[in-house]
Amino acid sequence: MQRLVYVLIVLLMSASLRAQSDFDLSQRWFNEAIYNPAATGNAFTTSVFLQMRRQWVGLDKAPFTGVVSGDVFMEKISSAVGFSFNADKVGFTQMYNARFAYAYYIPLSENRSVLSLGLSASLLNRNIDVNDALIVDPDDPILPLKNKSEFNPDFDFGIEYQGLFKFGIVMRHLLTIKETEYFPKHSRNLWAYASSRFNLTNKISIEPTVSYTLRDNISRFEAGSIFYFLRTNSENSYNDKIWAGIMYRFNDQFSIMAGMHVTSQIRIGYSFD
Repeated sequence: MQRLVYVLIVLLMSASLRAQSDFDLSQRWFNEAIYNPAATGNAFTTSVFLQMRRQWVGLDKAPFTGVVSGDVFMEKISSAVGFSFNADKVGFTQMYNARFAYAYYIPLSENRSVLSLGLSASLLNRNIDVNDALIVDPDDPILPLKNKSEFNPDFDFGIEYQGLFKFGIVMRHLLTIKETEYFPKHSRNLWAYASSRFNLTNKISIEPTVSYTLRDNISRFEAGSIFYFLRTNSENSYNDKIWAGIMYRFNDQFSIMAGMHVTSQIRIGYSFD
C-alpha cells in the first residue's frame, strides 16, 4: 500500500503544471473537498457547507466568490459522494462551476487510518457580461461588444491520508482548456497540504497546517495553526465549541479566523485576510 501511495504522488507531481488562478478561501481547512475530491466525505458523516468571500467591499464589480457544497459518506461501500457549485466574479467576468465528486476509502489499520482516492467531474462556464459596461472606444479589442460565454468539461484527481496526521495532494484541471480570444488558458495546477492535531489540555487542542500550491510555474507556501477550545472529555472525540487561527501565505497574505458551534450540528466561521 505504501508503494501505491508513492507512485500516485509521483504521478501527480510529475505532470505538466500550468494554470490560471483559482479562487482561494481561507476557510478551506474546514472543507478541503471543494478542492480535493479525495476529501469528499472525510468527516465520515453528512455535511453541507455555505462559504463566501468578498474583496474590496464597496467597489462596483468587486471580486466575489460563493460556494455551496455537500457530501455523504457511505460506510457499507467505503465510499463518499459529493457536489459543489461555485460562482467566482471579478469585474465583468464570471466563472461558474457545477461539480460532482466521488471518493473511495481504503482502510489501512484498525485505528481508522484510511487512504482515499477521489475523482471529480465538472461543467465549467466562463463568461463576460458587458451589459453594464460603458464602452468608450468600440475598436478596443480588450472588451467585446457582445456578451461572451463558453462551456467546458473539467476533471480533478486527488488522494488523501488520514491517521496520526492528514495529508492530501490533488491535481486540478486535468483537461487543458485552450486559450481563446477573450479567455485565458485553463490548465493543470497542484495543491498539497498537511495537518496534525495535538491536545494541549483536556479542553484545548492545536492543529498546525502547511500547504503548497503550484500554479503556472509559480510556487506558493502557506502555514499556520488553528486552536480549538472547550473540547469535551469523551475519548477520541473533537467536539469543539470555539476555534481561532492564523494563517500566513508567504510574501502575499496574512489571515485570521474564528468560529463556533451554534448547535451540535451547525457551526459558523469568519476570516479576514
